[in-house]
Amino acid sequence: MQQYFSALERGAEAKKDPLWGFELGKQITSAQYGLLGYLVESSSTLQEALDALLAFDKTVADIGVCQFSIVNNIACITWQPYENNQHAILRNMTAWIAMVRHITGKPLSADSIELNVNVSEPELQRLTTWFSCEIKGKAACNGIYFDAELLSHPILTKNEFVSANLYPAIQDLQRTYESPSNWLGQLQPTLHSCDLHDMSLLRLAKVLATSPRTLQRQLKSHDLSFSQLIEQERKRRFTQFCCVLNKQALSERLGYSEQASLNRAVKRWYGMSPSEYIRTTNSQ
Repeated sequence: MQQYFSALERGAEAKKDPLWGFELGKQITSAQYGLLGYLVESSSTLQEALDALLAFDKTVADIGVCQFSIVNNIACITWQPYENNQHAILRNMTAWIAMVRHITGKPLSADSIELNVNVSEPELQRLTTWFSCEIKGKAACNGIYFDAELLSHPILTKNEFVSANLYPAIQDLQRTYESPSNWLGQLQPTLHSCDLHDMSLLRLAKVLATSPRTLQRQLKSHDLSFSQLIEQERKRRFTQFCCVLNKQALSERLGYSEQASLNRAVKRWYGMSPSEYIRTTNSQ
């Protein structure tokens, strides 16, 4: 993942484009999702395609947590990456819309889109023009909101043979993802939702319905201690929320009882204060 993020950053620097991830996302087609992409193209409706994406998304790349909900006929897809890279977020969120337009043959648009990225007013206008809907930057999470009736929209092509053969293949991939060897990846969504204020090895083991000894053994097999695991999660939360939450709220999110603990942690991670890190990030 670090190589992927580095490649995105180098591309943005070479193109001198702060919205480089957005430009990449516009070019995404379902074929670039491999087996999953073909399965999406063989769906009957957007609902069926979305079901396939939600069920098998991690077989393509396990880089975040995707959730779907409908409230008062407004559907919402939220996506939270494990690590907060602006270009990766822009690429992924743009790709969702680009792929929908590709498989329906229609210039469909969401009602609104929220992005956990820093964008200037000209950049926001550029995004708004292509997405054709309201765009909110510096949001707490990444979300696409749209009329639930769009879910019944038909896909251009329906290939029963491809669908019948790809589902078993992708289910095999999913079983591989769910195997014990990928235990750490499966742990991430649970860890992201935990309250870190009083998190302990015993408490996390209870959440995971396992014993502290088993949890410790699994962490050791991944060359991790419990304290390193919590440190990684705090660092991830800081990079994800530092630009959208004030220091007090940020300290709370990271499980610190005082801002001084946050300051020391960021100094340890990046060699600078939280304010300096945010200024540096915003200037990039």
